[in-house]
Amino acid sequence: MTKFNLKSSFKQGFTLVELMIVIAIIAVLATIAVPSYQSYTRKAALSELLQASTPYRGEVELCIYSTGAVTNCSGGSNGIQADKSAENKSKYIKTITTAGGKISVSGRGSLENYGYTLTASGGNGSEISWTVACTAPNSDITIFPSGFCS
Repeated sequence: MTKFNLKSSFKQGFTLVELMIVIAIIAVLATIAVPSYQSYTRKAALSELLQASTPYRGEVELCIYSTGAVTNCSGGSNGIQADKSAENKSKYIKTITTAGGKISVSGRGSLENYGYTLTASGGNGSEISWTVACTAPNSDITIFPSGFCS
């Protein structure tokens, strides 16, 4: 009589419970990773708004030093480049405007309702200081002391 070993012939692959555990682990990791990644990409895009204002900031400071007043410093005059609008090639920047020492950058695309504003104060021999304001939908933005919005 032939003897069969039934235990070894059925021991192939993964059980349904093992597969469900793996799927549950992947789902938990995805629920943690996706919001973190979205926050990371938003912060990277917001840094582009900050970087876009940097050349204007230097130009406004030079304007204040040379003219002695913040109110004389607007886009297209006194050494400040002209305002830029939607025709620029940036993925995230819609407009950059300068008026009376106030630099405003508005976002587009994934940053459609976001904005970054720098306002200069001082002049006439006093130190120039900057005030930062950030706008965002649902107030989901934080302003750090360094002037960065996140």
